[in-house]
Amino acid sequence: MEYLTLHEVVINETVLIMNAVFDKLKTPLIIRRIRRSDIIWQQRKARRNLLQPEKHQLNWKWLFNQYRKNKPTESGVEQTAYVFCLKNPPQERAAFLLKSCRVDENNLEINALENFFRKTPEHPLKRKMLFFSLCIMVTYANALDENKLLVKEKTRFIIKDVVNEVVMRFYMSEAPLRKVAGKMECQSNYFLLNAYMNSKLNNRTL
Repeated sequence: MEYLTLHEVVINETVLIMNAVFDKLKTPLIIRRIRRSDIIWQQRKARRNLLQPEKHQLNWKWLFNQYRKNKPTESGVEQTAYVFCLKNPPQERAAFLLKSCRVDENNLEINALENFFRKTPEHPLKRKMLFFSLCIMVTYANALDENKLLVKEKTRFIIKDVVNEVVMRFYMSEAPLRKVAGKMECQSNYFLLNAYMNSKLNNRTL
């Protein structure tokens, strides 16, 4: 029998709950935990993006190198990365999300949120990547809290390294987030994000 750490249990719960949400919304998406092949694929894409610095793309190659080097027993940081996939064609990658749980600091961080853009207006992630990423963050916090790894009501929720001011303004206009002074970061708390998520899910304002 495979032994799962508490954090791996949290990740599995997060994936199951979010995929149930996608089914309820009749959204043609699933999320899953990242695989080695996904990291290789995204790093190749990142190299192409870095040839176009005017697009202010995140350096996914560096981010994933850090992600793979991280050892929770030494750093105290639990990290995971999720892949948004289209159900049809089966498992086609659509976007990536990298997050960290810093237990000692009571922080949940989105370290890398793909600035999703597609010309096709009907794509299920177009202008919804932020909302779905924050839903994952709240679901993740609930699972961490249930497994006694974090107290969700005392936690700071942070989006790190926002790529530019235009994206920052979009985040703050779309969700209950405020900019951290002097940093390209924005933050919120559990109560605000949970209310935001439930309001949109209940009203289906997506």
